[in-house]
Amino acid sequence: MLPRMVHCLFMSLVFAVVPGSVSVGLFDELAPLYPDSRVDQGATDFRLDAPRGVPVAVHVLVSGLEQGSSCTFTARSSTEPSLPAHWSRLIDVPVEENTGLDSRTEQFKGDRNPHVIRRAPFRIYEVIEPVTSPLVVDGTTMALRLEIQVPADASPGEHILTIDVQQGSTKATGRLELQVHDVLVPPLSGQTLAYTNWFNVREMADRHDLDRWSEPHWTMLRRYADLMARGRQNVHRLNWRDFFARDESGTWRLDRDRLQRYIGMFDDAGIPWIEGATIAGRPKGDWSTAWLELGMVKLPMTSQEGRAALSDLAGQMMEAIIANGWQDRWVQHLADEPTDVNAADYALAAEALRDSMPGIPIVEATMTRELTGAVDIWCPQVHKYQQNIEFFNERKAAGDQVWVYTCLVPGGPWVNRLLDQERLRQVWIGWAAAKWDLDGFLHWGLNHYKADPFQQSVVDHPAMPNTTNKLPAGDTHVVYPGPDGPLSGLRFEAHRIGLEDHAMLELLEARSPGTREEIIEVVFRGFDDWEADPAAYRRARRALMHRLSVNQP
Repeated sequence: MLPRMVHCLFMSLVFAVVPGSVSVGLFDELAPLYPDSRVDQGATDFRLDAPRGVPVAVHVLVSGLEQGSSCTFTARSSTEPSLPAHWSRLIDVPVEENTGLDSRTEQFKGDRNPHVIRRAPFRIYEVIEPVTSPLVVDGTTMALRLEIQVPADASPGEHILTIDVQQGSTKATGRLELQVHDVLVPPLSGQTLAYTNWFNVREMADRHDLDRWSEPHWTMLRRYADLMARGRQNVHRLNWRDFFARDESGTWRLDRDRLQRYIGMFDDAGIPWIEGATIAGRPKGDWSTAWLELGMVKLPMTSQEGRAALSDLAGQMMEAIIANGWQDRWVQHLADEPTDVNAADYALAAEALRDSMPGIPIVEATMTRELTGAVDIWCPQVHKYQQNIEFFNERKAAGDQVWVYTCLVPGGPWVNRLLDQERLRQVWIGWAAAKWDLDGFLHWGLNHYKADPFQQSVVDHPAMPNTTNKLPAGDTHVVYPGPDGPLSGLRFEAHRIGLEDHAMLELLEARSPGTREEIIEVVFRGFDDWEADPAAYRRARRALMHRLSVNQP
């Protein structure tokens, strides 16, 4: 089956591949690129449009290389001052099974999903590893990423970059035309769209062979925080269990010093919002149970003993929140994905939590309407939001917020962040938030690896191992553990691009109310109704930047 995406944009003079000589092709960073892609599917002359204050990139596929020999790559600018440019090598990862038509993988229900970019198994370029020239190549083909950082004070206009890739006496050249528009993307802040990737602090130690909470672990945590901030993540997750320990008498005590250092580190990285992780859950993971268990003490949440324990733990946390002035930027989860089955117990638990943490909004990934009044920030899955949009509009009118989330569902044509889907699906998350005035986005998997992510992308569902209930390709993660810190992934970068677009769409709406919808509608009409061609997206983004540049305040 051919991929749905168009593999090359702005095609002009295409290189003919000559055996034994170096050839290159330039590709849109949002187009899928595979180890078996051909340079003649790319272009020699490529155009990019960019606002100020953000990075932009083009992918460079190189073939005809001699394995084990050194290769040089440069980007020469025709304008002064030249824009900062950085090179990376793209690393491919496997896609063992395709995402299912509605969720998980195809084997879960046996339905064939026609809405994938390629039939599994295959490998796709995904991991971004910074490199410098020259580089000894390990194969006859190599995929590079040229990223240009457009400064906030860059002069609008055209910048021409000549890309040279050389090995021995053979050289191939490409041309990048970068048009910088007179539009500044607002920097990450507490006012930009709420965006959280749940992350695993333990994996940030273990995958890098570090002792948990050692000084090297703290250094590694900051590297992950910096990458999150680059991706425009402005909400960081905080697991209560990482900050409580039993004293000699068996009493749970909050480690305020560690808590202050942790939050201060994310503050320094530019991530202001604090998201308290879930503190309760289904006993033994049983989705049929109507009551919730307070995790740290293994007690029924709404029993007399459970309420007392919650009052103690939440009371200690609230004292620290007040002492440090965190009240206006803390949101708190109670129990993940409550349903009609446990909604009554959840509502009682929410009442108890509010008694101990007054004024702290409760946020929850949920699709049940039974929690009206119990949650302040609703977070349905994207398809459930779209199918129940009137209800969620009512909740917004009542003063609640609405985020959305994705996970192992939805599959099929729906927007998600999986490896066998178009990179544009991640971009459209930002456009959807602008279209419907959503307040945020949540995904569970920044780095929740269940296997080596370089070698395995489809993994068993943790609750149901050795069954057909699999987590689809890349669901557990969007970044990768490198030798010295995290490596970004192309899905993570695509999501960032969509959030930058969201910020520009918000600017346009503020300056000219009602005009952004006509731009959005051309390419994005619903979470399951969007343009798959990167060329169409690039035209819409160019129109957005043009509208902003001529409509200055």
